[in-house]
Amino acid sequence: MDGDGTIGTDGVFVIAEAGSNWRMGTRARDVAMGRTLIELAAEAGADAVKFQTYRPETVYVANAGTSDYLSEAGIVEDIGDIFADLAMPYELVAELAGHAEKAGIAFMSTPFSAADFAAVDPYVRVHKIASYEISHLRLLELAARSGKPVILSTGGADETDIAWAVDTLRANGCAEIVLLQCTAKYPAPAATLNLRVLPWLAARFGVTVGLSDHSRDPVVAPVAAVALGARVVEKHFTVDNRLPGPDHSFAVLPAELTELVRAVRAAEAALGSGDKVVDGAEEELRAYAQRGLQACAPIHRGETLREGTNVAILRAGKQRKGVHPRHLSAIEGRTATRNVPLGDGLQPGDWQ
Repeated sequence: MDGDGTIGTDGVFVIAEAGSNWRMGTRARDVAMGRTLIELAAEAGADAVKFQTYRPETVYVANAGTSDYLSEAGIVEDIGDIFADLAMPYELVAELAGHAEKAGIAFMSTPFSAADFAAVDPYVRVHKIASYEISHLRLLELAARSGKPVILSTGGADETDIAWAVDTLRANGCAEIVLLQCTAKYPAPAATLNLRVLPWLAARFGVTVGLSDHSRDPVVAPVAAVALGARVVEKHFTVDNRLPGPDHSFAVLPAELTELVRAVRAAEAALGSGDKVVDGAEEELRAYAQRGLQACAPIHRGETLREGTNVAILRAGKQRKGVHPRHLSAIEGRTATRNVPLGDGLQPGDWQ
């Protein structure tokens, strides 16, 4: 988030998504991993590091059962048990937020209930709402009324879902909304990302847009999204893809996160201003190689100017560049008013 409180106005806002990857099994290890993830995100150049804060009893119904996609990944526990194991203690939120401040990176954590929201709100400058909370009326109301920007992922949502959520946020006073294109598949194949929807989201809802990228490649989708107008890019990261847990296998590694940030910064720099002008970097070669009307033989004062005889459309190289070739018809058959050395360019007033 930029100094004026808006997101993405001075550059693409890169969120390093730690998610539940801080969970190592004991409090000491959890804290150590959380701190490590924060430090790695800061070292990679990300603008923010984001965790998730939830309680199982306020997410799924008690008898939700197992998740097919997690079962395919070898995680066969009941979803409630998984969420219980990965639930971040509220006191850890404050501890990690403090460490993020010391590391010089913005702290974020996605809440999933009113209690979660109360736990994270004091420590964040922007709220992130997960894709499947897009219909969570009470959570949207709280986020909107906080007076902070709201980033809303749209995985698994259609236009009607998004319109209702945006209207709800605005009706409750939210002044800054960012919609993230997201494919709720882990990992998401490149062919499912639908990045061309980004300009449509921006135009349809009048908001800033971005990408929550669940694909495994660290560069392709973020760079393409930036080219299509994304001002926020979010990506899961971990220290090791082999660690247990639902989010490690498809997350990028620290070196890949660094490469993602580098690629995003390069992509936004390459986009430029959108104004077609001669860049300063082009000036030297423009003067050397752009064609003008040059003397292809020494021209004496009073001599008749003829294309192919003493005047030609040539590149000037180290000689002075002549007037644009559009003047050729105006000078053909006219009289030279000065001596023009071989290679020199004809200048305004050199003919009459």
